[in-house]
Amino acid sequence: MKFNRIMTIVFVLGLVFGVSGAAGAQELNLRDYNALIVKDLEVPPGSPAPESAGVQMAEKATYQLNRYSEKYKLFDSIVKEGSKGAKEVPSGKKVLILKGEVKEYSKATVGRRIGRSFIPGGEHTGTSAFAARYQFVDRESGKVVYETDLRTTSTGSEDTVEYAMDRNGEALAKTILKLKGK
Repeated sequence: MKFNRIMTIVFVLGLVFGVSGAAGAQELNLRDYNALIVKDLEVPPGSPAPESAGVQMAEKATYQLNRYSEKYKLFDSIVKEGSKGAKEVPSGKKVLILKGEVKEYSKATVGRRIGRSFIPGGEHTGTSAFAARYQFVDRESGKVVYETDLRTTSTGSEDTVEYAMDRNGEALAKTILKLKGK
């Protein structure tokens, strides 16, 4: 009876450690990629976002990613598709393509601002928001390597959608930094 209990405990522990080891082995790693191409985000028809929001967000993401890449050495080159630097992608290197879709685009409103003024400390939160779904695609295979949804809001006196988009670009850079293991 005691032997069966001990064997059951050993079996369960082995199962737990085996499953956790397999889950850790499948963790995403972007260290192998040397270049990143940022595509304009798609704006779905009927969205409150203007058509230019996709281009604007791609530019903001490229800026933030270049800023983080200079500091943390994320990629050898980061270019926005269609820009002059797009031809500078090194040949023979693994290239990652970043594409996405705008999911939310909400401008600041006076009503929300007044409503938040009744919450202690609420007047320091913004009322604008921007959200997008990003996909990281391996250029060679065409497979989606990773997907993520990022939603950011504006803050305090910077209550604009443009500022929320800046923060979204920075959140994207931090996500890549984490995925690169730095």
